[in-house]
Amino acid sequence: AAPAPAEDEDEDEDDLTDDDDDGSSAVDFDPAIFEELMESAVEALERDLGKLRTGRASPGMLENLVVDAYGDHTPLQHLGSVTARNAQTLAVMLYDPSLKAAVTNAIRDSPLGFNPRDDGDTLVVPVPEMNADTKREVAKMAAKAGETAKISVRNARKKGMDAIKKAKMPEDDAKRSEKEVQKSHDAFVKRCQDLTAAKEKAVL
Repeated sequence: AAPAPAEDEDEDEDDLTDDDDDGSSAVDFDPAIFEELMESAVEALERDLGKLRTGRASPGMLENLVVDAYGDHTPLQHLGSVTARNAQTLAVMLYDPSLKAAVTNAIRDSPLGFNPRDDGDTLVVPVPEMNADTKREVAKMAAKAGETAKISVRNARKKGMDAIKKAKMPEDDAKRSEKEVQKSHDAFVKRCQDLTAAKEKAVL
């Protein structure tokens, strides 16, 4: 009969361990995880806005353009350097000249409407001035990108709020965490709005 108490003690220890695991979920809640999701949404917005035309040539218009290279989809900035020669001209210097055709096609097929030309070791990309209709269209695209980013931020907030509920933390701690997530949400939404407004102003 001697082993029986030992088995009970083991079971008691297991029970205690299980209880500790249940209670530790409150400690596991980390608001930084959801801030990172919101930050990622803003970074994606910055990239998307950088691709849109303004009245002046900007390397950001092309740097994140995706090119079909080496059997994969690769951002142009990983394949070469993009510089602005002047207000209406971009120049692309490729690390591998054999990719000229692929890069040319990517630029021509993009919504930018640019028509690059081969200039020896460089692709020269004229950036024509935009008419009123084009400016309005680009401004709409900027607004749409801003809304998409804000939706991503709201989704991150929802995930944070759901995580707080699952953590089963004390009510005061839960309310404090909810306020923290909401505060982050509001700050990142404002950043989205400011970035979008700045782009629309630059375009119009």
